[in-house]
Amino acid sequence: MTETCRACGNPLVLTLDPDDSSSEAECHSVHETTTVPDDLHLPCDCHFHWQCLLDQATSILSTLTCPACRQPLTTGGAAASSSSSSSSSSPPQLQILTTYTNEGGIQPSLDLYPTLLEESFLSSHPEARPARAFHTMTAEGDTQGMLALLADFSEAADDGDGDGDGDAAHQEEAAPAPTPQQAAQQRQKLLAWRDPLNGHRTALHVALESRQEEAVWLLLWVGSGIATAEFPEAVVSAARGNHVPRTIDDASLEDDVRFLKDGEGRTPADVCLQLGEPWTKLVEGGLFTAWS
Repeated sequence: MTETCRACGNPLVLTLDPDDSSSEAECHSVHETTTVPDDLHLPCDCHFHWQCLLDQATSILSTLTCPACRQPLTTGGAAASSSSSSSSSSPPQLQILTTYTNEGGIQPSLDLYPTLLEESFLSSHPEARPARAFHTMTAEGDTQGMLALLADFSEAADDGDGDGDGDAAHQEEAAPAPTPQQAAQQRQKLLAWRDPLNGHRTALHVALESRQEEAVWLLLWVGSGIATAEFPEAVVSAARGNHVPRTIDDASLEDDVRFLKDGEGRTPADVCLQLGEPWTKLVEGGLFTAWS
């Protein structure tokens, strides 16, 4: 018997949009659909589509059981704590080990717990989605994606204090474009956002720990008060070529990304010192001091 999703009852495949099909598929009939596997196999032996399970992230986290058969899903937890009662004060790490089969192949022992935490958080705080995406791009060194998101933030108009009544299209049409000052404030909020799912790190903490040099320089260009003359010529040329503004040339220390602390009280300079060479040179060269 072919397995189906325990949430929606449909086969464990994903139908691709014709626009997303590869050029090889163009020779097929226009009426032919293309499907790929989408099978998330839980430790209780139930199967779900990826999105069908994520849609239930909050309820799953509240019980740590399968939404279909109610069997426990986690490893670690109490069992781990009893076997390491003499060790650290940090709580044991829960895991939900699954097997996920998709277009890219089979991913065994995929820990779903962090993904469920993220999805539950974003469901409750949808306004954090752009910032989480920005941090992901930063960790991957995707500077073009970072630039595009910064531009989107600059162009997005404020939602305002309306009560939400009336036609949405009319509200969107009536919303004023942000002033340059408002755009700068929106960019700064993005740069200063501390991720509660990642130790309250800022994007600069993430860039440094991921050793993404281009992302580090981009964040310093946009979000710090470092004098333009202190930047490498190649960084200045690239920033100006991409029309990247200096958000806070005359920033106060509390707005400057160099001095924001993560959940452990670390500044980006502290992270540089922990990483060692070549990152310590940024600190030794004075880039992370208030007068640079």
